[in-house]
Amino acid sequence: MRSKVRFTVKCLLENRLRFFLTVLSISVAVTSVLLINAVSSFGVRAVWSELDSLGMNGLIVSSGGRPLGSGELEALGRVSGIVRTAPVTLDASKVINGGENANAMVWGIDENAEDVVSFELVRGRFIDKGDIKANSRVCMVDQSLAEELFGSECVVGRSVELLRGTSVQSFEVVGVVKTGKGIMQSLMGSYFPAFLYVPYSSFRGSAEFDQVFVKTDGVQPSERVADGVKRTLGSEITVTDLAGQKSVLESMLGVVRTILTVIGAISLLVSGISIMNIMLISVNERTKEIGIKKSIGASGADILLDFLLESVIIAFAGTSAGIAGACAASFAASVLIGADITVSFASAAAAVVISALLGMLFGIFPAYKASRYKPVEALRR
Repeated sequence: MRSKVRFTVKCLLENRLRFFLTVLSISVAVTSVLLINAVSSFGVRAVWSELDSLGMNGLIVSSGGRPLGSGELEALGRVSGIVRTAPVTLDASKVINGGENANAMVWGIDENAEDVVSFELVRGRFIDKGDIKANSRVCMVDQSLAEELFGSECVVGRSVELLRGTSVQSFEVVGVVKTGKGIMQSLMGSYFPAFLYVPYSSFRGSAEFDQVFVKTDGVQPSERVADGVKRTLGSEITVTDLAGQKSVLESMLGVVRTILTVIGAISLLVSGISIMNIMLISVNERTKEIGIKKSIGASGADILLDFLLESVIIAFAGTSAGIAGACAASFAASVLIGADITVSFASAAAAVVISALLGMLFGIFPAYKASRYKPVEALRR
């Protein structure tokens, strides 16, 4: 078998340009499929990360306009399947620092917010339980708001003013959190490019809030937990099942990923056709060689195996080059844009298996055609 492989490689290298171009077409197809898979996997991971950071693994409880209070919060803590609750109040406000001002989305939160809606602290501290009890006029700002108002992230201890209607409230900055690049701020766009976080108890001068972000244990179905919330707080309570919506989105993203992979796989089909075309040309060019082999005792199976092996080697060479190209491109993307785009071992292994199948599938007809030549007929050509 080793001698057959060496002979086949020697035959392929007799026309280096044709061999190189065929391998190149296959490698481009394999690279495109692997990169599509790697980029789509990165996109799915990024979406899951953003959704989890926004509390999309739980529920949002609201009362349709009626403010909620500590009683509802305590009752939610007793519902089976709930591991964390975070009261939230949202409002748009203009934030002022001297002559500088900016539009911001102001979040009224408590000390549990960092466990439900993930924050990455850059400087200072988070809002704590003491701030909630004392109705402290403290706040956290994100990096973009700090840069816009102060021209620096080093703003802990400084003060900002919130203009809400005709009233102005002053808050001391106790922490700076990383600016979000995710869905929430993308949706709000240029209207509210920055976020500011204050204790919900000092947000409107009362201990009431608009809604509660709920983090579930992930064991019980979110629908069952939502039913438990309604039984506990009453049917007039509105429960938004973010975990269920996340599952729907997961299915949609899976469909999109499959479609993109299929589109990329069409190029593999085209490259397979090129293998068949090249092998047919090779068979026509080597009819005398086939006749000589058959005249000295080679069987049709031997001829078929020779040409089939040739098509498989072409496919493997193209696939190997494609895997190398995809790995190089994903590494370059990771270095240049900081994205964790990687070609998985499973994808590379699947590409190798598919290449072998392509080589056999598209090489079988030319190989069969070569094996059916009669020695005399082949020598005449």
